[in-house]
Amino acid sequence: MQTPDRRPPDGPWSHCEFKVFGGLGGRRDGTAVDLGPVRQRIILAKLLAAGGDAVSLDAIIDGVWDGEPPASAANQVHRHIGHLRRIFEPDLDVRETGRYLLPAGTGYRLVLGTEDSDLAMYRELVRRAREALAGGDVVAGVRAYLTALELGRSPAFTDLPASALSSPDLVAVERERVAVALAAGEAAIAHGMAAAALTPLLSVAAAAPLDEALQACLMRAYVATGHRAEGVRVFEQTRRRLVEELGVDPGPELRESYRELLAGGWAPLDEPRPPEDPRPAQLPPPVAGFVRRSDLAAALDDQLSDAFGNATIVITALGGMGGIGKTALAVHWAHQIADRFPDGQLYLNLRGLDPDGRFMSPEDALATLLASLGEPAVSAPQENVEAQAARYRSRLSGRRVLILLDNARDSDQVRPLLPASQGCLVIVTSRHRMMSLVTREGARYLQVDRLTGAESRQLLINRLGARRATADPDALDMVITVCAGLPLALAIVAARVALNPALPLSAVVGEVSAPSARLDALSSVDASDDVRSVFSWSYRALEPSTAHMFRALGAHPGPVISLEAGASIAGIGRRRSRELLTELVTANLLTESQAGRYVLHDLLRAYAGELLDEAKERPECEQRLIQHYLHSARSAYATHHRPPVGIVGEPPSEVTPESFDSVPPAAAWYARERAALWATIDLAIAHGLRRDAAAMVLAASAPGSDSIPAGRAQTILAILDMVGVLGEPLMEAELLRTAGEVLAPLPQADGYLHRALSIFEGAGELAGQADVLRNLAMLSLPRGDYAAADTYGERSVSLARQTGRQELLAVSLLTLTRARLGSERFEAGTRAGEEGLAIAVAEHLDHLKIYYAQLVAESCWKLGRYERAVEVADWGLTEGVCESNGPRCAIAAILAWAAFDLGDRVRAERGCRQFESLIADNGFRELIEFSGIEAAEGYRDMVAYVRARLSLMGVSS
Repeated sequence: MQTPDRRPPDGPWSHCEFKVFGGLGGRRDGTAVDLGPVRQRIILAKLLAAGGDAVSLDAIIDGVWDGEPPASAANQVHRHIGHLRRIFEPDLDVRETGRYLLPAGTGYRLVLGTEDSDLAMYRELVRRAREALAGGDVVAGVRAYLTALELGRSPAFTDLPASALSSPDLVAVERERVAVALAAGEAAIAHGMAAAALTPLLSVAAAAPLDEALQACLMRAYVATGHRAEGVRVFEQTRRRLVEELGVDPGPELRESYRELLAGGWAPLDEPRPPEDPRPAQLPPPVAGFVRRSDLAAALDDQLSDAFGNATIVITALGGMGGIGKTALAVHWAHQIADRFPDGQLYLNLRGLDPDGRFMSPEDALATLLASLGEPAVSAPQENVEAQAARYRSRLSGRRVLILLDNARDSDQVRPLLPASQGCLVIVTSRHRMMSLVTREGARYLQVDRLTGAESRQLLINRLGARRATADPDALDMVITVCAGLPLALAIVAARVALNPALPLSAVVGEVSAPSARLDALSSVDASDDVRSVFSWSYRALEPSTAHMFRALGAHPGPVISLEAGASIAGIGRRRSRELLTELVTANLLTESQAGRYVLHDLLRAYAGELLDEAKERPECEQRLIQHYLHSARSAYATHHRPPVGIVGEPPSEVTPESFDSVPPAAAWYARERAALWATIDLAIAHGLRRDAAAMVLAASAPGSDSIPAGRAQTILAILDMVGVLGEPLMEAELLRTAGEVLAPLPQADGYLHRALSIFEGAGELAGQADVLRNLAMLSLPRGDYAAADTYGERSVSLARQTGRQELLAVSLLTLTRARLGSERFEAGTRAGEEGLAIAVAEHLDHLKIYYAQLVAESCWKLGRYERAVEVADWGLTEGVCESNGPRCAIAAILAWAAFDLGDRVRAERGCRQFESLIADNGFRELIEFSGIEAAEGYRDMVAYVRARLSLMGVSS
């Protein structure tokens, strides 16, 4: 029988979610809401418990007033219903019913989708478990049961008054939870999965200490996992409670389980350890769908041997952002190595970043650990942390225990919990980098980063099954991209799909692909499984200035943020920026990928952006961002011996632009900042800063590099339309030239370039004319019009000579060299190339060297000047600077062939090896982009030929 569809009818509405386990809570559109006074919450609890069925007015009144309602009870209920409706739908008119709380007979019913209530999800999982077991799918059935058991580990509605909890419908929910725990436990035991059920079963059993069937099941689970002593202890505790509280002896089921335990080989040697020496087994069950991370697993295994060597104690600290899977990894590894620690495993959640802000104190943590080790409580109130820690260390002396301390706040919280016994291993997980623990206690720190694409794919397959996960490969890839390697986000998507059999993965992609809705789509009823909430716990622990820096980073378009960019956006100095960015790295809200270069996870960027908007700080941060990139780009442009076009004032005092003293760092800046720079140009256009946008475009790439992205033509044209009214003809002409460069080889490019040439000629601007003529030459080359290319090139060189600017002359000579070599005028092309190469070397024009090396080496090789070809190619591979591997591939191929023709087998082999290495690292695609598919294939054939000949001669790589 299928579960009836409880979802509200189609149409725009607020999305509401509710949780009941562990206390009643609600969220509307991803934000927690106040559910109102106690009586209103009781009404909501009764409607949720009914699971979409009608609840009569009489039943509501009885539950709210415990059998003694006032005369106005019905009116009060109706008023509370109205308040609840407007909590669900704030814009609802007073007289409207809305979509969630509908009249039903004399009462009401609550209409929700299965995924909108943890109780509904719990019941759906139980239904699927029963259905799977009835159909013979044991593994699926038990897994569904265990998932439900994890969801319902805590009692429902725990924050309501006892009088309300005693009403039959809410009592029924708790009985349902106990019955499900019993069924899940029995199924897990019967099919060899008792270990996975033990911890959640223990949680439910603790809330029902007098339920003999459940306690008997817990006993059998202990026995099935080899913990007979704990099974005996359960029997003794239950027997004592029955006698003390009810005055009865254990019933037949509990006694029978005890007899089975004894019949299974109980002997004096198997007696439980005395109270002072228990063997704890507290590890949580492994996380469902866990994906092994081979690199981290190897690093962890390397540390294990140290626990049994000379080290007194081995501490492994796993750090990373919220939701990245630190606990899952730690628990998985702990289970794998648990048998190496015969004296037990301790587990403690230190609640370092719990949403209520109340982390576990070292005193409370030590008291819990001591109790787990059988240490009696000390009544002396004056016992301090040092005394507790001493008792704890004494208790562990000589024992081999695995201790997993989860969700630590900082090193100070962990330090008193460290044993001193050789052979103990401590695993700590934290969002804090635990620098002090690494420095003083020698902890081994491992950073847990995002999953790879393959690992993300495997996680979804593990959760959904291969058939469901891979039914739509495009949707699967999109989910992997949107979730950005965050296991929590992937698990939320998997849960939504798993709980809705008719929901394709593509439907979920539609929810999560929009940036503004991404965090909403990756939300959950339970705050501990909600991406935004998990991030918020880390954010709330920050100092105000650090929190401001985190919010400010949400304005940066990414993907990498420099130290200076962070300083500019936040409006602070470079030194203070480094301090705050370091604090964010320590809190694992930011990653330092290189010195002074920081990466903000995609989903954290979305969260920071939300906070920025809430604080109303975005406009000022974006203004500073624009100024940062404007002045940084112009500084980079100026290193290429060319003054940027147009006059721009000094940067504001709170902006820290990057500066460059030579071409290589400026070229590197262009390479790594291109995406962020163009995103900032878009931002300037959106802010109406026409001139700033134009100035950034004109400084967006090194002169002569032709490195403006082809897809940016429309951006340039949009700015061009705006700049026409500024009355700055030279800026307009330079934009026209840039538009023509980007639109090449389309026909309209000619028109833009000739318009630019006309303006430059009218202004007598020789450098501008030389640049435009160079562009016209480059436009003619792919059309095969070498005569025009040569004519334009010669005019460009002539004008460049007149300016006296050597860098401009070198750029023009490069174009003329290409034009002459394209028409196979190798002698004339080589002369132009050698002149330009000499200028590039003399003027330190590093960005031009590799292009000259490629052209001169190839022309000399074709002219039979093998020694010069080898010399220039070898030099170019060492000295050339280029963000693309394309020119380097071409030079390596020329080196291989020319050296082989020269008889230099050593350098021929080196050229082959360098070419093969470069194309293995995505270089062949870049070679195609640089030289075209035919030329690229030709270079590859050259190297293949030389490699074959060398092999025949006995020369190998």
